[in-house]
Amino acid sequence: MLRLLLTITLLTSLTACINAHRVRVDQGVLIEPESLQSLQAGLTQDQVRNLFGPASNQSSFNTNRWEYLFQSSDPTFQADKVKKLTIYFDDQGYVTSWDATLPEAPKTDEPSKQ
Repeated sequence: MLRLLLTITLLTSLTACINAHRVRVDQGVLIEPESLQSLQAGLTQDQVRNLFGPASNQSSFNTNRWEYLFQSSDPTFQADKVKKLTIYFDDQGYVTSWDATLPEAPKTDEPSKQ
């Protein structure tokens, strides 16, 4: 009986070790979709840096292109934030255009009413 109890205790302990906790890993800059309304053509690089912080990626080959990226190992974490924002500047350092990957709209199971 003691041997059976010891075996069950040992197996239970080993099972607890196997189910390791997964840590969420987040990288990048969180940008609210609403803050994109402040972005406009003609802003300087300093103004953009004050608005969004330092860029996640600046190419040494093209200093007129800044990228802000956000990525998480948990797709439900901060799902309402901008995942990628690319800002283009002219040679004088003023914003000329940008491209943003916005969060997806929530899916509904209801058919659309027409």
